Amino acid sequence: MRLFLLLFLFALTANAQLYEVGVKQIVEALAADSLEKAEGLIRETIKLDPVRKSNAILYQYLGGILWQRGENDKALEAYGKGIDLSPTSLDLYLNRASLYLGQNNDERALSDYNKVLEAEPDNEEALFYRAFIHSSNRRYKDARTDYDHLLRLNPMHEDGRLGLAILNSKDGRPREALEQLDALIRFYPTHAKHYLARCGYYEKRKEYEKAKKDISMALELEPQNPDCYITRASLYLTMKKKRLAQQDCRTAISLGASPEQVAPILGAMQ
Repeated sequence: MRLFLLLFLFALTANAQLYEVGVKQIVEALAADSLEKAEGLIRETIKLDPVRKSNAILYQYLGGILWQRGENDKALEAYGKGIDLSPTSLDLYLNRASLYLGQNNDERALSDYNKVLEAEPDNEEALFYRAFIHSSNRRYKDARTDYDHLLRLNPMHEDGRLGLAILNSKDGRPREALEQLDALIRFYPTHAKHYLARCGYYEKRKEYEKAKKDISMALELEPQNPDCYITRASLYLTMKKKRLAQQDCRTAISLGASPEQVAPILGAMQ
């Protein structure tokens, strides 16, 4: 019996050493951007001790690799396994929520952001994206609550300020929206996204000359940004310039925009 116990303890020690070596090799592979090698090492290391709680971080790395490769369902599975091992790991929930959001699965993303905020009410990432989801789904009161909370924590949160400005434009507060967009452009005069947002504001109000000035500035700042061409295509369509709108949609796709992004504009031309 004593010999058996000694052999068992030796096996555990050896297994633990192999696990630590595996983790070191994974970190080195990730640092060298050898993602395929890192993936293989992660899977081998997890097999050494499948129920080990620290595997949660390995599943997080694995999920990131799979996501980057476009294997989204497998990435979600990896994040889920990590959460099963470590239900309090907020980074895993944030990563999974971000992936759900990228798939337009707002409700599952919202569920994960809610879990993060239950544990950490001042988490800025979760507050921002939950506000974004609420705003996208016309839950304006909930969105405003989250944006206000976020900006109390961090008054210079750039995307939070932009999100609140867009929300105000949607929610019938045009004066506040314009003041906020003007302020963002003063603070960040080289950031095209703020000119794009103000262009959309002016388009909605049929102030086309002002909108054209903003989209021209955005294109000057970021001529390879497909969002600039999508925004200008929308403006052209509103101005009944369908040929120019169609041309900008084609340019946006050539620069990396998805067909789904331009589909509403092209569909409105029919």
